[in-house]
Amino acid sequence: MKVSFWGTRGSLAKPGKSTIRFGGNTSCVEVQSASGTLAILDCGTGAHGLGQHLMEHRDHPLKGHILITHTHWDHIQGIPFFTPLFIPGNEWDIYGPYGLSQSLRESLAGQMQYTYFPVTLEALGATIRTEPLRGLPYPCQ
Repeated sequence: MKVSFWGTRGSLAKPGKSTIRFGGNTSCVEVQSASGTLAILDCGTGAHGLGQHLMEHRDHPLKGHILITHTHWDHIQGIPFFTPLFIPGNEWDIYGPYGLSQSLRESLAGQMQYTYFPVTLEALGATIRTEPLRGLPYPCQ
């Protein structure tokens, strides 16, 4: 198993000299099993670099799983910049907390409304399936 940390900060991405050791991107962890199954834990700003890496170093089409621990912005703001979601033929299962005031898909799509971002979640080329998980504790409740 391989684990790579693409972002470890909370709340606000902050690149610079003071974050060189631990990185300046928000939460994003890549986990790859020995058999090649790809899982991503959270999709903060670190997802941008991870997406570029996957496009260069993995076989295509890409298939993987993304677990969103909670939908605070620092855990989802990398989704619009994660290149593998734009590519037709790629497949992603996105799991997240159940019981939000809106569905997981609506929570993710909210930050990609045209008011905030020029590409909507529905316009992404990859097949994206969302699955709410019961029992996943939601912070700040």
